[in-house]
Amino acid sequence: MKWIPTCRETTELASRSMDERLPFADRMAMRLHLAICENCARFNRQLQDMRRLFRAETAADDDTPGLAPEARQRIESELQKKLGS
Repeated sequence: MKWIPTCRETTELASRSMDERLPFADRMAMRLHLAICENCARFNRQLQDMRRLFRAETAADDDTPGLAPEARQRIESELQKKLGS
């Protein structure tokens, strides 16, 4: 990774960082870019805000029942059909 990645690379890093811990060099490169690029910094803030809001929303619905076992089975069967084709 370059010291200062492009905007495209930075948005990919920001997205990946939502799912996994980035290597140190990637984290530093992303932070450098975010420090100088307001558009990417805004994108990163929006990602963080969405994550926070989704967590708050799902935490509020913890007592809401999930899908019925029959519905889960139908979905799984349809996915298997589509993946098998």
